[in-house]
Amino acid sequence: MAVYAQGEIDIQPKVFYRNEWSVAIMLNSNGWGANYRYGKRIDAANKRLFEVDFAYMKDPKERKSYSTVSSGSRYVDGKKNLAFDFRFAYGKQHEIFRKQDVGGIAIRYFYNFGPAAVLLKPVYYNVADLEPVPGQPGYSYPIERPDPEKYNSSWYKEPVEIISRASFFKGFDNLNVVPGAFIKLGVNFEYSKQDRIIHALEAGVIAEGFINRVEIMDYTTPPASQSKVAKNQQFFFTVFLSYRFGRIVDPYEVKKKKQRTKEISY
Repeated sequence: MAVYAQGEIDIQPKVFYRNEWSVAIMLNSNGWGANYRYGKRIDAANKRLFEVDFAYMKDPKERKSYSTVSSGSRYVDGKKNLAFDFRFAYGKQHEIFRKQDVGGIAIRYFYNFGPAAVLLKPVYYNVADLEPVPGQPGYSYPIERPDPEKYNSSWYKEPVEIISRASFFKGFDNLNVVPGAFIKLGVNFEYSKQDRIIHALEAGVIAEGFINRVEIMDYTTPPASQSKVAKNQQFFFTVFLSYRFGRIVDPYEVKKKKQRTKEISY
């Protein structure tokens, strides 16, 4: 009698007390980010999760504009601040389908929640005053200001032209913090062929709210390219997709190694 199998039998040594650490690269519907996760075993199918997220947030109304003064220079018209979102989470993960063989897929769902904080860094620009050309009505020439300046909505009411965005590092001495909270729900598909290595794809949603609006764009006196009814948001609903990689940690092995190191030191 012949016996057939759907996959290669997994004969690797198993780690039964499966704590884990991993990192992830995330693509969000409003930007991109990264994540660190530590998972602590509760039982064979469940883990407690402790996570830290970092995300760069974009406004859906952002549009690139070209400078008329500096050829090839681009900037986002009306952008006041860069927004960096930090999340600190506690949650749980539950395995609903375990790998049956090498090359199989384990399926889990997870949720977590916790405090969040957005750091708003002002955007600085190189700007020029437009001076009229004597004897040539309707013509002007730019005179660049000596130092980069923080975004100012009054530029749209003055004869001023934006040349380019200044250095990314300009403005870190003038940060604002907007606190909030979030909840994340997702599904994890872990497909590594090695028992101690984690390779996984995740997808899910994040609901997030802050005590004030997250002021990324200037909608008080918007330029012609921006909608006059648009507003900065206070609540966000984000879809994410991420790739996760990491390692399984056996706490008993860690404890034994520490004990051996301690004995050798004596």
